[in-house]
Amino acid sequence: MSNLFHGSDDHRHLGGRRKNLTPKTPKQLDLFNRPSFHTITRDIKSAMNQAIKKSNLKREQVLDLMNDLAERRGVRMNGKGGLSKDTFEKWLNVEEESRMPGIKGLTIFCAVLGTASPLEPMTRLLGHMIIEGNDIAMLEWARRYHKTKDLRKQMRKLEEEIS
Repeated sequence: MSNLFHGSDDHRHLGGRRKNLTPKTPKQLDLFNRPSFHTITRDIKSAMNQAIKKSNLKREQVLDLMNDLAERRGVRMNGKGGLSKDTFEKWLNVEEESRMPGIKGLTIFCAVLGTASPLEPMTRLLGHMIIEGNDIAMLEWARRYHKTKDLRKQMRKLEEEIS
């Protein structure tokens, strides 16, 4: 879970080392750090803008990469073929509630930037979370660890029955 005190100098001692747990990029949070049905469009658009900032690409570069990928994959993001700069800017404008990328456009956007973070507000709203990168391997390790632990417990019970 993210730190709700974004301005604080929150530190924790972990294994003798001091680790800064303050998020690197402050986010505007609602009272419970969850998007709502009323703000989902704004939250997704805000996450799209953050993804572009983190990528260090310019909007025009992202648009070009999206159009290239869509063309290579035979995907139409709108009825006219390639995505225009005007439409792309409306997709990113948090004040423009009526213009939202479709599922194909959002998928192409995420693929180009190599992140699923723009989908996070929707998944959080539904009570889920997106994991990426090293967290995937950590989750798999944890699952196997607990499965192994349970198997060892079963083995101990069997050994007791045999003895």
